[in-house]
Amino acid sequence: MKLPPLPRKIASRIVRSVPLLRRQILVSTDYRVLGGADEARRLAAADSGWLSGRTARRQDRAYRALIAGMMSGEPRLDLRIAAEAVVAAGIDRPRLIEIGCGSGYYSEVFAQLVPRGVQYTGIDFSPPMIARACERYPAAQFAVGDATDLQYPDNSFDIAFNGVSLMHIIDYEKAIREAARVATRYCIFHSAPVFDEHHRTTFLQKYAYGAPVVEVVFDRQELLAISEKAGLRLVKAWQSIPYDVSAITGHRSRSETFLFSVT
Repeated sequence: MKLPPLPRKIASRIVRSVPLLRRQILVSTDYRVLGGADEARRLAAADSGWLSGRTARRQDRAYRALIAGMMSGEPRLDLRIAAEAVVAAGIDRPRLIEIGCGSGYYSEVFAQLVPRGVQYTGIDFSPPMIARACERYPAAQFAVGDATDLQYPDNSFDIAFNGVSLMHIIDYEKAIREAARVATRYCIFHSAPVFDEHHRTTFLQKYAYGAPVVEVVFDRQELLAISEKAGLRLVKAWQSIPYDVSAITGHRSRSETFLFSVT
């Protein structure tokens, strides 16, 4: 039952004022800036984060609501943009690998929003995420894998799609090179957080779905330069759902989806 406006506002204030409550209820909270990649690696090694079965369950529940909205004809902006980027590649039923697939929900997005769909493979470094993906979508191909060391030959897929996971990969330069290596035609980096103006790439820690995780907000110029160095050429970019962490970093940011061709 939905609360009336005033009680709902009061409940929201209570949740946000109590650390234990907000970390367990809010999707993302308690951001803090880290000193750099080394500190990010230490924290990632110490925390279960995305490897937690509880985190996988909570993320899956959150995306179930988004999938329901899509199926009712109202896809959220980021889901629609992901499909638009795949369609813009101009390949009929492309062989697509999603790197960092979570519980596999984008396989359903592409099946619903991309005409004729895709030939989908999903990988994630979290075994609980992959277990849920296999349970949800038994007809799709899933495997546990490392975005910085993909176990596929060169040119294995038409499109390498990094779906909202590049922001959680500390060695993102390696991940970009690996995506470019396994793709024959295009790479898509979806909903990557970037600063509005030139500002150095910044590592953060936050609580996501109740678990401490590391996150990266990119210097857009650096991200494009790394991609170009990996043999990618920018074809098109879309501004995705709002993602402003200026209250923590002091610099405005947004999420952006990039379609690169493999040169």
